[in-house]
Amino acid sequence: MDPFESIKATFFQECEELLTDLESGLLAMEGGDKDAETINAVFRAVHSIKGGAGAFGLEELIRFAHVFETALDQIRSGVIEPTDEVVKILLRANDVLADHVQAARSDGAVEQSRSQAMLDELQALIGGDGGAMDAEEDEEDFGFVPVQMVVEEVPEESADPGAAPAASDVGEGERAWRIEFQPNPEMYTKANEAGLVLRELARLGRIEVEIDGAEVPPLDQLMAEHAYLRWNIRLVTDKDVAAIREVFEFVEDDCILTIVEETPAAAPAAAFEDEPPAVVPPADEFDPAALLARLTGEVGGGEAAPEAAEAAPESAPEPAPAPTAEAAPQPAAPAAEPQEMGVAGLIALAQKATAEVEQAPAPAAPAAAPKAAASGGSSAPAPQATIRVDLDRVDRLINAVGELVIQQAMLSQRVIESGLARSSAVALGLEDLELLTREIQDSVMAIRAQPVKSVFQRMPRLVREAADATGKKVRLVMEGENTEVDKTVIERLSDPITHMLRNAIDHGLEGPAEREMEGKPPEGTVRLAALHRGGRIVIEVSDDGRGINRERVRKIAVSKGLIAEDAVLSDEETDNLIFLPGFSTAETISDLSGRGVGMDVVKRSVVALGGRISISSEPGKGSKFTMSLPLTLAVLDGMVVTSAEQTLVAPLSNIVESLTPKADEVHFLGGGQDAVIRIRDTFVPLIDVGRALGFRDTPLNAADSVAILVESEGGGKAALLVDAIQGQRQVVIKSLEANYQHVDGVAAATILGDGRVALILDVDALVSTSRRKAAAPREKRMAV
Repeated sequence: MDPFESIKATFFQECEELLTDLESGLLAMEGGDKDAETINAVFRAVHSIKGGAGAFGLEELIRFAHVFETALDQIRSGVIEPTDEVVKILLRANDVLADHVQAARSDGAVEQSRSQAMLDELQALIGGDGGAMDAEEDEEDFGFVPVQMVVEEVPEESADPGAAPAASDVGEGERAWRIEFQPNPEMYTKANEAGLVLRELARLGRIEVEIDGAEVPPLDQLMAEHAYLRWNIRLVTDKDVAAIREVFEFVEDDCILTIVEETPAAAPAAAFEDEPPAVVPPADEFDPAALLARLTGEVGGGEAAPEAAEAAPESAPEPAPAPTAEAAPQPAAPAAEPQEMGVAGLIALAQKATAEVEQAPAPAAPAAAPKAAASGGSSAPAPQATIRVDLDRVDRLINAVGELVIQQAMLSQRVIESGLARSSAVALGLEDLELLTREIQDSVMAIRAQPVKSVFQRMPRLVREAADATGKKVRLVMEGENTEVDKTVIERLSDPITHMLRNAIDHGLEGPAEREMEGKPPEGTVRLAALHRGGRIVIEVSDDGRGINRERVRKIAVSKGLIAEDAVLSDEETDNLIFLPGFSTAETISDLSGRGVGMDVVKRSVVALGGRISISSEPGKGSKFTMSLPLTLAVLDGMVVTSAEQTLVAPLSNIVESLTPKADEVHFLGGGQDAVIRIRDTFVPLIDVGRALGFRDTPLNAADSVAILVESEGGGKAALLVDAIQGQRQVVIKSLEANYQHVDGVAAATILGDGRVALILDVDALVSTSRRKAAAPREKRMAV
C-alpha cells in the first residue's frame, strides 16, 4: 500500500474515535454536564479532525470543521452560553461533520443544501461570518489559519528572558514559569500548530515569548519535513503546572518540553510540620561562613548549621511549592565525600551555590525535588499502550486457533483410542496442551471482544431524527455500554437495534398531548440496555408508551391473511405476530414505517446470529423487546452427548444439571406421546432429542437414558432425553446455514476430535417447539 494512503487510512480510523468522543461530550453537555473540561474535550475533537483534514487537502471537511470549531471556541471562551438550544445545534453539526468525514473517506460528497444549511446555523450562532474562512485562508496548505496574538507590554527591566522576575511582575497568588518548547517533526505531520499552542498558553496568564531560530539551516539545506524552531516562554499565571501541561496535552509526545518554576520553592524544613521553613537570605546579605557550615553538614549527611536557618529576614516571601518532576533541571553530579573533597572543594561548592543564589531568590530544596518527582504530574494514571492491527489479521489468527483446538481434540481422541494410560507421559503432555490451547483461545477471543459502546453511540442521532420526524419528545437512556461481545456480533447489532428503536418511538410512544391526557410526562423514555446473562449477551429495548394493542394486532393479521380468523392465540403469540413479514400497524406510510418491513428483519437478523428475540408488553405502560445473542460466533463450551447413534453438542450455558431418571418420576400425558419428569417436586417437559430431530420414530426408554435439565432464554425449563453423555468439550462453531441449510432445533455444527461433524443443539427452539405441540391439543379441545 502507498505509505500516504496508509497514513490517510489511519487518519480516518482516528476520526471515528474522535467523532465518538465528540458525540459523547455533546451528549454529556445535553445532559447538563457543561464544565470546562467537557467543552475543551469537544473542542479538541473537532480541532484534531480539522487539522488532520488539512494535511490531506480535504477542503469541504476543513471548511465545515473550521466553522464548527469557531463556534465551540466561542463557547469555551464564554462568548456563547451553552444553552439547550445551542447544544441541539451542535449535535446536528456533529451529524453533518460525520457525514463530511464519511464522504471524504469514500471520495463522495455531502448533500450541499444540508451542509450549507448547517453552516448558516453555525454562523448565525457565532455572529454573521465570524467563522467563515476567507479566500486567502482557503488557499493555505494544510488548512493553516493565522492567529493574531496579543501579549501585554513587558516592563523593560524584565524583558530579558534570563533576568529574574521583578517583585511587581508576579502578583499575589501568581507564580512564574519558564517553558522551553521545541516541536519534533512528528508534531507537524499530525497537523498540529505551534501558534495555536502558544495562543492557548496565553489564555492562562501573561507571557513573554522568544523564538530561537539558531538551528535553522541555509535555504538550500532546508528540509520541509523537519522542525528547526524552538520557543523560550515565560508565563506568569495563577494556574498550576497541571493546567500548563494540559495546553500541551496533544503535542507533549511529539515535542521536547521543559517546565521550570521560577518563583521561590519550598525549603527542606518545610516538609516537617513541627519546624519552621528555612529561607536563604538574599545574596547581598549572605554569610559565606554560614553557607560553608551548612554545606559541610549537607555533604556529610548531617543537618544544616542553625545559623543558616535563623538568618532569614522577617520580610522574606512565603516559599512556593517545589517544581514538578518534569520541570526540574538536570541534577548535578553527586558531591564527593568530605574526606575526599577537602577544603578547596568545599569552597568551590560554596562559590557555586552563591552564584545560584544570585540567579534566584531561593533555590529548590534538595529534599523537596524528589517529593515533587513522586507526586507531580502523576495524579492521573498513565494510559495503557495500544496497537492498531488490521482486522483481517485478527480473523486469520482466530481461524488458526480454531483449527488448533480441533487438532488438539483429535490428538486427545487418538490417545484415548490407543489405550494409553492417563498417567503416561503422552497423556499428561496432552493435558498440558489442552490447558494451553484453552488459554490461547480465551486470549485470542479477548482480542476480538469489544464494548457495545461503538453501536450504542450511533443511536442518539437516530433517536433525535425519529423524534423530529414524528413530532414526539423522546429521552434515550443507555445502560451497559461497556458490555463486551465478539466483534462479529457487534458488526451485526446495528440493524436490529435501529429497527427496534424506530418501532418504539413510532408505534410505542404516544404524542406529548396524548401522554399528558393519560397522566404521563410529555417526554417519553426509551431505554437501551446491554448485559451479560448466562454466557450470552442480552440487549433490551423498552419504552414507557402505550404497549401493544393485541386486539388491533390480531385484526390486522387476519385482514392481511397472516392468520386464520378462528385461530386461538395466547398473548405471547399475539405479540409475536408483529414479526411476520409484511405486518405493520402504521395507518400511513412514512419515512419510519408503514411498508411492512422492519420487525421481521429484526427477527431474521437475530436468528442468523444464533439468538432469540422475545416481547413483553403491558397495555398503557409500555413494551420491552429482549434480544439474546451468543457472546461469540467462534467457540462454544458444550456437553457432548449421543442420541440415536448421533453425536450432538448441548451448549453448556443452557445446562442446569444432568440426572438418570427413575421410572416412577416419568409421567405420560394424553395419548402417551408427551411426557413430563418430576425433579424435586417440580414437573418439567421431557423432550426425546432423537425423536424431536427425526433420528428415530420409537420413543426412548427413560429409565435407560440420561436426562439433561436445561433452561431456555425465556426462563422455561425442560429435560432433554439422550442416550449417553460423552463429556464436556470446547468446540469450534461452524455455520450450518452457510454450508448446508437451516434445520429446526439445530443452531450450528462443529468438527469433533475424530473428524466427524456434530450438530449443536438449539435448546430454545427445542423447548418452544415442545411447548407449542403441548399447547395445540388443549387449544383444539377448547375450540371444540
